Amino acid sequence: MVRDRFLPLAAAAALLAPEGALHAQAAVDPAMVPRALTLAREGRRADATGMLGRYLATAPADGRAWLTIGRFYLLDVRDWHLGNHEATPDAGLLIDLAGSVLDQADRFGLDSAVIFRGLVEFERAVLLVEERGWDEARERAPHGFGVPLPPFVLELGYNLLNSCPAGGVLATGSDLEALAVWTVALGAGWRRDVQPFLPSLYAVDPRYRKRMADAFGVDAALTVQQAMAKVAEKRPLCLSPMADRAAAPMGLWAPVRLVLVAGPADRRAPGGVLAVTALLEAQGGPASPWTAEVRDVYAAAARHNVLLCAGLLASLGQTVEGCRK
Repeated sequence: MVRDRFLPLAAAAALLAPEGALHAQAAVDPAMVPRALTLAREGRRADATGMLGRYLATAPADGRAWLTIGRFYLLDVRDWHLGNHEATPDAGLLIDLAGSVLDQADRFGLDSAVIFRGLVEFERAVLLVEERGWDEARERAPHGFGVPLPPFVLELGYNLLNSCPAGGVLATGSDLEALAVWTVALGAGWRRDVQPFLPSLYAVDPRYRKRMADAFGVDAALTVQQAMAKVAEKRPLCLSPMADRAAAPMGLWAPVRLVLVAGPADRRAPGGVLAVTALLEAQGGPASPWTAEVRDVYAAAARHNVLLCAGLLASLGQTVEGCRK
């Protein structure tokens, strides 16, 4: 079954063939992606991946199939972290495969393709942290990650980083938050004083835990909650709106802009403009599930900090659930 996972590379070659060569290709089968998703839900993701690989080798014009197999590879990367990094193929190869097939999906104009393509580079950065440590990974991270994310996603990243006090650690929750923050922090080099942090990965991946414990100056044997409590003794600890509060240490949390902050007494944000201009512009364009996802992050922030409704989020009005009257 591992061999089947290499089939999308052959399919990519078919897609890039001269236009005349594609006339002999099979027609798009609208039932193929639902069938693959059903297999994946049944715990047969490897079978679903192989089936899509064989299908795309003959029907490379199915953008949804490219997107789906790319998402499967990203899930395989997550499973690799959970399996003590011993599975074959390894994360590096899976990341490269995900990038290749999602590049094909992007050619069909699917708005989700660029988001998942960005997650490929996010996973590549996480792997770099595990291999080289936080400091070296930050220095080596490619400028911009090479993926043109939607402006409203980048705007979210700037807003979250600009909400965390100087020298803080910013713990993110959802994939979208992590993508926005890591792209801006590592890819664009913004707010180098703030350290993005993935509590969910710290809890389950010994290699990531060791690297981040070294960066924090804490014992890697500590649980994620204990490690975060130690961090908060010396640095501002910021929770993004979607971060899991159950994993956070007990104590007093203060709302600061979009985040909750614990730690040293000076919890003021360091300044920097917060804006939702890009999100407003995107909401006026074609419908996208990602504008709703970003809006949900702001809504979660508003539930912790009602002042946002009359300030930063006032222009979004009733589209933000946390600000509805």
